[in-house]
Amino acid sequence: MPTPPRTRMLGLVLVGLQGVIFLAVGVTALLDGPGVEGSMWLGSTLVLLGLLGMFWSGKDLGRALTPMPTPNGAGLAAGGIYSYVRHPMYAGILVIAFGMAIGSGRLWTLVSAVVLLVFFDIKTRVEEGYLVRAYPGYEDYAARTGKFVPGVGKRRIR
Repeated sequence: MPTPPRTRMLGLVLVGLQGVIFLAVGVTALLDGPGVEGSMWLGSTLVLLGLLGMFWSGKDLGRALTPMPTPNGAGLAAGGIYSYVRHPMYAGILVIAFGMAIGSGRLWTLVSAVVLLVFFDIKTRVEEGYLVRAYPGYEDYAARTGKFVPGVGKRRIR
């Protein structure tokens, strides 16, 4: 079944905003500004862990991988890393963003990372609405699986 135009437009807007906010994280990490002395070692470690998480989640998603918040019909990914968290790709991006904030020590990078966290919380609510409608077992899966961190942010069954 094709995606309705309004749903597709919302998806494109969300993907675009995600890119802009993540770009803000990267740009603010490079600019001079208020902050503290960053920890390049800790920041780099978090960036590497975040990248690892992103690649792992992409591998476990397989054909279901899409940047859009709407399912692409390839099936629900609930195994592998997805048996621990519902949104490991977003979690990996967040770990990278906070790693950049810690590495740079820049206040505006931290603010941008927090904005990205809030954005992902909102985007996942939209996305999970589509997933509940597309996959009958999604609510049960979400009730036992954390959102970004294992065991944290389990979805309440309605």
